[in-house]
Amino acid sequence: MTEAGAQKEFALSLLTEVAPDEAEFVDAYEAAIDTAPANRRVGTGFGLPPELAGALGVAAVLVGRVIFDKLLEWSGEVAKKFVVDTAADRLKRWIGAPAKESLDGVLTSAGRLEILSIVDRDAERVGISAEGKERLRRAVIKQLGLGA
Repeated sequence: MTEAGAQKEFALSLLTEVAPDEAEFVDAYEAAIDTAPANRRVGTGFGLPPELAGALGVAAVLVGRVIFDKLLEWSGEVAKKFVVDTAADRLKRWIGAPAKESLDGVLTSAGRLEILSIVDRDAERVGISAEGKERLRRAVIKQLGLGA
């Protein structure tokens, strides 16, 4: 599977977990998201109707894409602060097949905190509720296999 395909698979799995009724909009959400590190936001690309700007599904796709990019970055430079020394190969396998692999034991506590801070920051950017943010956090933990 290509990295782009794996990234979309992970974002779709988060979307399906937190907002299954919005799964049909995944392509629109993808097109409407800008994940450039300095400007992560929604409403770009083909545009997103204002009534969907705070949608949990949009946040799930944004967070999924950003987390995937961060993990891809860590696999390339093997960021010792974020990835357990002996787990670099497992991280690379996850990037190739996020639905089939788990990151349990792969990330350091600093890596786990960084992933969860991405969820918090991007949920704020999208404007979802506190309840929605918590649902998204739980979905990320579950999808990555990070335990409780």
